[in-house]
Amino acid sequence: MGERSWRSVRVTPAVAAAGLAAGVALGTGVLRIPCWFHALTGLDCPFCGGSRALGALLRGDVAGALSYNAFALVVLLPLAVATLVAAVRWEAGLARRWWPPGARGRWLTLSVAGLALVWWVGRNLPFAPFTGLSAYA
Repeated sequence: MGERSWRSVRVTPAVAAAGLAAGVALGTGVLRIPCWFHALTGLDCPFCGGSRALGALLRGDVAGALSYNAFALVVLLPLAVATLVAAVRWEAGLARRWWPPGARGRWLTLSVAGLALVWWVGRNLPFAPFTGLSAYA
């Protein structure tokens, strides 16, 4: 694969540290970013409640995190961790790519986008049980 080694891994840990710092800042309320989509439409975007979900996770409240944004907890957080692990392997020269190539990569991208779309529509449906999925319920 190349001459690189674990010592060459520098960028991915910096990205992970910056992401962790941003997550802590958002989760604790030090940094607040209002959702423009919710402000304009009154509807939740796929990421609404994500900051509060991070805050709940930081307090150890998994049920609370799920109630704010289950998609972020169940799909986006594991995807971020898997992507960081793959990026470290790529940066160290242990993998050819950090994202799956070809049909697998397209399938994964379309699957995540499809799940986000289903989550976005589902959490905005105005009848039970979907009303409980709102970040502002």
